[in-house]
Amino acid sequence: GRRRAGRTGSPNSNLAHPEQIGRGLGLGEEEMAAAYNATATELFIMNVAAPTIGSLFSSALALGPMSAVLEARGKVELGDVNPDVFPVLMVNCIAWSIYSAIQSNAYIFSGNIPGVICGLFYTLSTYGLSAGPTRLKIEKLTLALATALILTCFATVTVWKAQQAAVLGLFSNALVFAVFSSPLTTLAEVLRTRNSVSINRPFGIIQVLNCFTWVAYSVYIHDMYLIIPNVFGLALGVVQCALMVVFPAKPLLKLSSSDPNLLANDVLSDYAERTPEPPQEP
Repeated sequence: GRRRAGRTGSPNSNLAHPEQIGRGLGLGEEEMAAAYNATATELFIMNVAAPTIGSLFSSALALGPMSAVLEARGKVELGDVNPDVFPVLMVNCIAWSIYSAIQSNAYIFSGNIPGVICGLFYTLSTYGLSAGPTRLKIEKLTLALATALILTCFATVTVWKAQQAAVLGLFSNALVFAVFSSPLTTLAEVLRTRNSVSINRPFGIIQVLNCFTWVAYSVYIHDMYLIIPNVFGLALGVVQCALMVVFPAKPLLKLSSSDPNLLANDVLSDYAERTPEPPQEP
């Protein structure tokens, strides 16, 4: 049955029953029920909803370059695709997946597995389409990052056993900063041209939503290694969205390769019509 006000749960316990606290504060039955429901709702939002939504947004970010990579594969040429970020994305998500295993956090794991798979696909695709210095650069970058990850993991199980989460958290932070910093060259171009057409709008908006949900979740679980990179990514995403508002996108006018020839033909035809033919020599 219900406990009466003033009774304790155990003679040796200093802990008050939640009902005692509510009645001590002068709360009625309805107010206490509302408080219980509010607590349950908060726990659901912060423990389940926020990280689940964050995992979905992380998957959307990982799929962001897919259309450009598929288009490059269809044309059998690298084109304007920058392959440098793909090995970083792949190894970064592998590191976070290992970190999630140490922390026994399924949400962090599910948010990074799509990045592992997509990063591997992007890396292999762009490597196959590249040649010469670009291919050599992909090889060096992938080998260097993979070696660094292997050595870091080895150190966490031999030298720094008690600091496994801290070591992998710092390593993952270094990589995620590199991933989030990739749009900085685009931001410089926007400021120079005062035109935000080069910013990927869906990507920027998803980055803000993704980082916001992960910041809220990481603050709730007090995970500093998860807070820092997502605060940085959130700030960078907000800057991108602000630039899209301040400098609206303006389409770039580009002449096709046939336009100059057509223009030249029109000029020559007009000149021929206006200029009399020279007299023929006898």
